[in-house]
Amino acid sequence: MKLHIEQWIENNEFSKNVNILFKDSIICYKSGANRASLLFSYLGFLTLLKERIIGGTKPNLFPPGEWDQIISKLQNEDLWEKTVFESTQQREKIDQKTKDPIKSPIFNINENLRLQIKYWKDRRNDCAHYKDNIIDNYHIESFWAFIESNLSKITIEGGLQSLINKIYKHFDPTITPPDKDVTPLIKEIEHSVQRTELNSFWNTLLSNGEIYFDLSEKKQELISRSLEVNSDDTNESLISILKGKKTFLNNFLANYPDKVLWFNFSPEEVRTFWKTQLSNCNNILEIYISFLRNDLIPEKEILESNIIVINAIRDYSPDSNGHQLLSQNGFYETFKSEILYNRGFTKYKSYLWVNERASLISGIIKNYPPDKDVVDKLIEHYNENENSDWLLERFDSIFITGNQITNDYKDIIQASKITIPEKLKKYFA
Repeated sequence: MKLHIEQWIENNEFSKNVNILFKDSIICYKSGANRASLLFSYLGFLTLLKERIIGGTKPNLFPPGEWDQIISKLQNEDLWEKTVFESTQQREKIDQKTKDPIKSPIFNINENLRLQIKYWKDRRNDCAHYKDNIIDNYHIESFWAFIESNLSKITIEGGLQSLINKIYKHFDPTITPPDKDVTPLIKEIEHSVQRTELNSFWNTLLSNGEIYFDLSEKKQELISRSLEVNSDDTNESLISILKGKKTFLNNFLANYPDKVLWFNFSPEEVRTFWKTQLSNCNNILEIYISFLRNDLIPEKEILESNIIVINAIRDYSPDSNGHQLLSQNGFYETFKSEILYNRGFTKYKSYLWVNERASLISGIIKNYPPDKDVVDKLIEHYNENENSDWLLERFDSIFITGNQITNDYKDIIQASKITIPEKLKKYFA
């Protein structure tokens, strides 16, 4: 069975030199050669950092001559290891008078991480010089956990910016195939971004910024995956930002209505949403069904929310479970009071009003039991001089000769001895 570290190494695109060092470390670990294992892992870690410096861009506030000297030392096999370690320990320099930065660090990391790197450098010395400190297998496992947790933070531009750059590249179709899974990058957020930086991270990522290609759907994919795989602490600032950006929240819930519970809406927020925002969303009905399914709307408020939804939607095509839920919550009764009995159904030029709601009306008729009230209102509407041909077009796929719904409506008409308008004879005569 593979060790976790082996799987992690396979999932990352390290250089050949780095992979060899980690492979040797794992061989030593399995053989019980703990000091050699830790030493090889440390060298693999520092080799990674060396490659990042050589392949990176000089920080803005860093002397060009000094940068060239560092690159030269990194290419010297006797000096490179010491140079990499010293690079991790360099701090930002501040002008004591103006308090302005005058020199950037090579690695934009916090002090705690510098101390941890120093700790492992001391353990490296324990191994290389065979000092008295015991080096057991748990030291190696701890070091591997340290690398996995912190490697993405140790970059020249800092973990936050480095991860944002990688996400930009992931969604750039000229660089990355569209079917490549973004989940590994999403999981990096936990380790790459300090908690105090999460708000800045999400704000930067969700704004247009440097993204010159369309990311609207991809942003929503990022949000959805983060809600699924990251901790509540990581997602807390994301959720707060989305709640503060109504348009984006509306768009996200339209595509991911099943994620409504992740937002921990308070009762007041739920009411505000369906009262003021839901009508502005796409996929209104599915969002509303999700609110009902998760018991977010108090029973005494459902009639009021039904009225808002029925007046906002222009189609009715939920799946069977969603339809049953709406039916149980009085949606058909609201349809009758707000649409069927609305004077717009039969007033002068009612065809304009009905045309706009043709898919909604036909969808309701198709999905709910036959009703004489529907027959009465259809007859009243089609007795008008001007009536809706758009609704009739939709009836063509509903009232088919011989099917159950057609026969049921015919039975109602015949039992009531109703005279039907000419345009409806096609369906019910």
